[in-house]
Amino acid sequence: MWEDDNEGFVACFLIKKDGSKTGHGRRGYLEEGAWDAIHVIEVGPEEEGTAHYCLTSTIMLSLTTDDESSGTFSLSGSIRRQMNMNLPVAEGHLCNMGKMIEEMEGKLRNSLDQVYFGKTREMVCTLRPPSEVVMRLPDS
Repeated sequence: MWEDDNEGFVACFLIKKDGSKTGHGRRGYLEEGAWDAIHVIEVGPEEEGTAHYCLTSTIMLSLTTDDESSGTFSLSGSIRRQMNMNLPVAEGHLCNMGKMIEEMEGKLRNSLDQVYFGKTREMVCTLRPPSEVVMRLPDS
């Protein structure tokens, strides 16, 4: 946390989720995986009981599977978003920053699910359809 030039302050929050074999987040076929989040919040000076918050968040995600049935597959990417809000400071800056980070993480998780996993699932199923799915062409 540090002071900025506008009589406000800047805070940085780092979140790391380990999904590797030795990590507690391992699920299914995941061999290695990491979720790294960097949240930087600029807080402006208080005016009439409210403050301006500017949150810039970056998520870096990497996943690797290694299984006989599915093979080896690696996926990694990052996404960055920004959010601005004017919030009352009655509950304190920390509560406001926490709520903003939670909201942003949820939005970014959904974006990653739709963009990265959705598109990857579509491509994998197009290139290598699952054996249980029988694809039929419409009768002409």
